[in-house]
Amino acid sequence: MRLTRRAVSNLALLLCLPVSGMLRAQARPATDSIPEAIRVFMDCHADCDFEFTRREITYVNWVRDRQDADVHLIIRSQSTGGGGDEFTLQFIGRRAFLGSDDELKFTTRQSDTEDEVRRQQIQRIGLGLVRYVARSAFADRLRLSFTAPEGAAATPAQQPHDPWNLWVFRVSAGGSLRNESQFKRHSYSGSLRATRVSEMWKFRMTGNLQRSKSTYTLSDSTLYHSTVASYRASSLLVRSLGDHFSAGMEVNVSRSTSDNYDLNLHTTAGLEYDFFPYKESSKRQFVLVYSLGLSHANYRDTTIYNKVVETRPIHSFNASAEATQPWGSLSAELSATSYLDNFSQNRVSLFGFCSVRLVRGLDLNLNAGYSRIRDQISLLKAGLTDEEILLQLKQIRTDYRYNGSISLSYTFGSKFNNVVNPRFSGGGGGNCFCDGNSCFCG
Repeated sequence: MRLTRRAVSNLALLLCLPVSGMLRAQARPATDSIPEAIRVFMDCHADCDFEFTRREITYVNWVRDRQDADVHLIIRSQSTGGGGDEFTLQFIGRRAFLGSDDELKFTTRQSDTEDEVRRQQIQRIGLGLVRYVARSAFADRLRLSFTAPEGAAATPAQQPHDPWNLWVFRVSAGGSLRNESQFKRHSYSGSLRATRVSEMWKFRMTGNLQRSKSTYTLSDSTLYHSTVASYRASSLLVRSLGDHFSAGMEVNVSRSTSDNYDLNLHTTAGLEYDFFPYKESSKRQFVLVYSLGLSHANYRDTTIYNKVVETRPIHSFNASAEATQPWGSLSAELSATSYLDNFSQNRVSLFGFCSVRLVRGLDLNLNAGYSRIRDQISLLKAGLTDEEILLQLKQIRTDYRYNGSISLSYTFGSKFNNVVNPRFSGGGGGNCFCDGNSCFCG
């Protein structure tokens, strides 16, 4: 019995040693000779690799909540005419840096890889943090380096020669195949996109096709074949009329088996007004758009209104607002369209999203959408079969459509977010998803 007790005591001692060591390490106070680095909270509303950021920028303390930060970094992005993205980095000073705000912008190309984009992010984030680190206790540890460009560098006032004259093209094609004992499907798709964007003009032309064929073996061993195909093309031309106004013309052409169109042509011209200058679009927007035009349709089969061909005047109104601020983000859109020769045939849609910090660590997320539908003029007069309804092969009549979600999230615990440990993370991750107040990274 004495030997057994001794063995148990030794085993308990061995188990407790690592834990006690960890507790002593966590409780060990920092020496006064090592100052604390500034605290930064990264609030990303774009594609961000926070794990990579933490690995590369180690001269700041990354925190999990903006209330604990000395600098609140907000990252936003919007697409450019060349197919890349324009990133906006907004640095908001807090606590000792209150009132010391800054903003940096940079653009990426469509051909840039994911690694090239994140390295540009790191370089710009580091430049933006210099002014804050330089005023901290870590200033004497800060060093800057410069890499000279290869060959003769152009002066800032020079614009490099562009043989494409701002035109950017993108072509894609693909297909898929899936076979089972009682089901077969093959499909193919392709798209073409051409854009040209300058300070005064914006032009975009797109085209895409999708076609799929499926075969089902029913319970009585009969075969049911279905084909779904759509072909769409659109073009947009916009002229800038200053900091708040712009005028545009849009043409859309489509053909769809599910929507009963052999040809559907929309031509509209419109005027847009943004209450805020366009240069602030990455932070906030409040835009009103009114468009007027014609709609021409050749139907595959007779519609419920006994039409095979028709041309009708249409108009639409759209109001949208978007804001990204330290307290969270907000976006909403209201759109209304109708035929001018019959106002009862219309559609009104309202969508909204909101993420708000209620109290420290507690966030409220709301998402909702509603559409009142009165403009399904292409519905088949002959009606739909059960198979077409179940497989959603044809447009189904409805008076409305709505969706919504609500969620609360509460975060608590350690305020620091510096350590990177990718073990057993499935080989992926590294991305950081932020809701405006807290970030969670894989």
